[in-house]
Amino acid sequence: MSSRNLVICDPETEYAARLAGFLNGKRELAFQVKICKSPDQIQEAAGQMPIDILLISEDLRELYDLQGEGEKAAKTVLLTSERGEGKDMDTIFKYQSGEQICMCLMQLLARGEKAELLRIRKKGNGRIIGFYSPVRRLGQTRMALRKGRELSRTENVLYLNMEVYAGTGSYFPEERQKNMSELLYYAKQESRKLAGVLAGLVKSLEGVDYVPPAVIPDDIRDVSPGEWIWLFEEILRTSIYDTLVLDIGDSVQGLYRILEACDEIYMSAADDPAASSKIRQFEEALEQAGCGHVAERVVRCDIRRTAPGKGTGQTGSVKRDRRR
Repeated sequence: MSSRNLVICDPETEYAARLAGFLNGKRELAFQVKICKSPDQIQEAAGQMPIDILLISEDLRELYDLQGEGEKAAKTVLLTSERGEGKDMDTIFKYQSGEQICMCLMQLLARGEKAELLRIRKKGNGRIIGFYSPVRRLGQTRMALRKGRELSRTENVLYLNMEVYAGTGSYFPEERQKNMSELLYYAKQESRKLAGVLAGLVKSLEGVDYVPPAVIPDDIRDVSPGEWIWLFEEILRTSIYDTLVLDIGDSVQGLYRILEACDEIYMSAADDPAASSKIRQFEEALEQAGCGHVAERVVRCDIRRTAPGKGTGQTGSVKRDRRR
């Protein structure tokens, strides 16, 4: 897949260089970023390559508009020094974090008439790793994040939290607007804009890319099994991510179908009678639902045996054929 060309034109060269460096470092985007100081340099660049996206300072817009000759950018966005909507052009407030600027840009492209300008790097078919246990309070989220960090050393990994109460403010900084709820909104519509929305939502925590968890419980509860599966497949198909790490809660619809979609399932466990009884009941329920084969993919992880100095304590088998 070829890259899209993005040009930043701003007289503040240090600012433009920092923004270009940030956008070049966004793994999920396929942008080649070039810096210009003046509209004349934009025209020179346009003579060498098509400019797909132009971010131009509001101070230079009038000069750029006066240039009647030469190719114009397919999409132009104004970098403004004050917040507010432009009357005739999309704008982004320039004095905010690179992460916020990137999110604003992705959202403008995803919802606008130039959604095709989003190009996402992609390789392979991907896999899904689920974390689920009927036994609670055994560190499932901690285990899932640890697995994500481990895999991120060699793969592009995205962590998704599917719990109604994910512990925002504890494991994750709280994000009340740009979070999993927005991603699920587009999943419900099976929107082709999902890849762009995802690129604008992804954050990083200790080396793991993740979408901030939903803060409204019903946003998780109301998603159908088919919508979840579509979301997973669409992310693996259109994004850079090779692996999804799912932190699955009890309140999701179609739990068994979601587990069936997983190539591997890690289950936090404990060897006390109450925990063993819950796991046994869960396995019996899988059998009754005709999903007994799912248990073959389960790796049990005794949280107390994985404490420092106590070994891994992992038992079970992993079966890698995904069954839809």
